[in-house]
Amino acid sequence: MLLFALALTVAAAEERPLAGDTVHGEALLQKAGAGDVRVDGSWLNSFPDEQALAYLQAGKNDFPRIDSDNVLDRWDVLAVMHAKNTDLRDIIMGGDAILIADEKLDDNAQKRLTDQAKISSSVIEGLRVFGIYKLGQPGLTYVAEKDNKKRDKLKKDTKVGYVVFAHLPGFRGGKYEVAFAIDKDMKIQHAVIRAPDGSAPVDLNQAAARFQGKGARGQYAALKAGGAGKAIGEIEKPLSEAFLIAAENVYMFEVAEKDYFAFGG
Repeated sequence: MLLFALALTVAAAEERPLAGDTVHGEALLQKAGAGDVRVDGSWLNSFPDEQALAYLQAGKNDFPRIDSDNVLDRWDVLAVMHAKNTDLRDIIMGGDAILIADEKLDDNAQKRLTDQAKISSSVIEGLRVFGIYKLGQPGLTYVAEKDNKKRDKLKKDTKVGYVVFAHLPGFRGGKYEVAFAIDKDMKIQHAVIRAPDGSAPVDLNQAAARFQGKGARGQYAALKAGGAGKAIGEIEKPLSEAFLIAAENVYMFEVAEKDYFAFGG
């Protein structure tokens, strides 16, 4: 059942229509001298498509500059970028609003990870947390931290969970990325792994599927996937550590969120 559920997640990412011609988009990127597509889900998913298209036109915020007056050309390039990155829209658990915050772990958070989770301080880092909410509205709304009017609508009872992108510590050079979708109870609903070239290796994602439903609030014991096989043996420790680091960043997000409502924004 777990393998089937993760397979549906990966299939959704592969089968969701891309708004653009990826072959043409690759040619445009080559013409622009952009090099390899950046594989960084935390970065790319921080921008609504319309904003990403504007950055492609201007060459800002680390987007390559696409020298064309035709917006369809930029859609083609954006399609390539989305094809190489895990798309937030595939794993937001039915949410329709997002609040993004870059977290910094305080000393207590770092101590919990080193002392209780036994994770090396060298791989512990602050991460970008995407808070996911369901307001019952069409489309997907990005809410800015300083937009109090919109943020005030993101009440506790609208919270669906979180998405966090993290690197897998020590796994094949530490350049593989995992996208976690975590529910309100801190249980993993999706874990999608991307290789440095943007591919989603089948064996690794089948192994990651075994982590669905794992995790618990305030728990620091290593996650155990169960099962056997080379991929499971290779991925279990780094994925567990990545999740515990991601969870600690979520706790920091929750503290800031609680403070926001306690002090009236």
